[in-house]
Amino acid sequence: MGGWLEVLSGQRMKVSAQGTFLLPEQEQLNKYADAFYGLARLFQEMPCQKEYMGDEGLREVFREVQEAVCRRCGREEQCWGNAYFESCRMLYEMAAAAQEEGISGRMVREASGQCGRADLVAETVTAGCARVRRELLWKNRMLELRTAVGEQIYQTAELMKRTAEGFEEVTEFQKGYWKTLRRNLGYLHVKLEGLRVFRCGNERTEIFMTLRAEKNVCVSAGTVAEILSESCRTPMSPARDCQAAVLRESRNFHFVPDTRYQLLCGISNMTRAGELVSGDNFAFLQKETGQVVMSLADGMGSGVKACKESGKVLDLLELFLEAGFPQETAVRMINSCMLLQEQSQVFSTIDLCMVDLYHADCDMIKSGAAPSFLKHGEEIEMIRAETFPSGVLWQSDYESLHRQLASGDVIIMMTDGVFEALPEEQREEQMKELIRKASCPNAKEFARGIIERVYLMQKLAPQDDMTVLVGSILEKS
Repeated sequence: MGGWLEVLSGQRMKVSAQGTFLLPEQEQLNKYADAFYGLARLFQEMPCQKEYMGDEGLREVFREVQEAVCRRCGREEQCWGNAYFESCRMLYEMAAAAQEEGISGRMVREASGQCGRADLVAETVTAGCARVRRELLWKNRMLELRTAVGEQIYQTAELMKRTAEGFEEVTEFQKGYWKTLRRNLGYLHVKLEGLRVFRCGNERTEIFMTLRAEKNVCVSAGTVAEILSESCRTPMSPARDCQAAVLRESRNFHFVPDTRYQLLCGISNMTRAGELVSGDNFAFLQKETGQVVMSLADGMGSGVKACKESGKVLDLLELFLEAGFPQETAVRMINSCMLLQEQSQVFSTIDLCMVDLYHADCDMIKSGAAPSFLKHGEEIEMIRAETFPSGVLWQSDYESLHRQLASGDVIIMMTDGVFEALPEEQREEQMKELIRKASCPNAKEFARGIIERVYLMQKLAPQDDMTVLVGSILEKS
């Protein structure tokens, strides 16, 4: 048969611990994954962050006091000789106070009975503790970066493991279906040269095929998907990256199970009065795994700088999600990236909604984002999360929420420029009423209706950038 089907010709395969045979690509991916797991463990074993300076930091402060104050004092030998323990206790107390509320005047006066230069000692201890504190914060920043890198390596290993487990032997698929598929394609003068099956979870199966036309014919990928659906008794459709048609040259084709639902998306936005560029950015991402991602990012302030920061966040988010990283991991990685930028005080909200078009599951992640709304018929639910934007805290602050949707439900996402434009009294109820009035079957018109009503309420002068995303989920007929 040749091509990908060479595995059926008796090629040696390794047996896994569970007693099943491993395909060559599975064995290699498992080796890569094990290597990355080992590397991730090294990062996990590195020192943890510290909140307070330890004994080493205190010793540095004590040495500074000796160098800057005691060496120029005639009582140095006495203080660091016979009165050594009393001197250390005084410095310990000053250092402890310097790390909390500061060294008080009362403490300095009490120390003057033991040290004639207590005021200078207090100043030196305060400066030394501040320096050690800055160094501690910097070390914690590096440790946070290592933690983020370690997590990325671990998640990469997880992706490799899942990919390796997803491959199946062609023989499992071949039983009962292989001859029928090859015969039906032959009727269209299409030759099946290779086939590989990849199982995504326990339900969805992706199929990769190598096809070529035997005569001067052109067969669309959609037609091949129909034949494939009949052969494996599951509705299949060409993936987004699939070739459009089968030609004389051998080409690879990618088919995935057809989804039960579809998501119709609409967007409407408006820039703050006096600004040419909006600080809001949005994105829609269709994944091969049957998921649609709606995302919003609101940069700090308005204008070009805010637009660049929020756009950078969404670019990174798409890269991580396309690679297969979980949503929570992607958000934590982005938070670490923003904290390590050279510019200070760079923040951006993250509002993420991922809809599974097979089961109509909806998973949301909010990091400093404005509330979202779910419309179930006449009922409207507000989804709020009290979190900080990305780039504010070292530990990523976000909240995950899950909802089960049904055909006809509508997801409304917005930036704070829309929600906070309403009067503060009964803001939630006013927004719900506004959504009811703007509701219509067309997602784009739905979003535009909300923006226009808020725009009129602000007397045609928006105080902030405004963006609304609308996603309407419908069951395919």
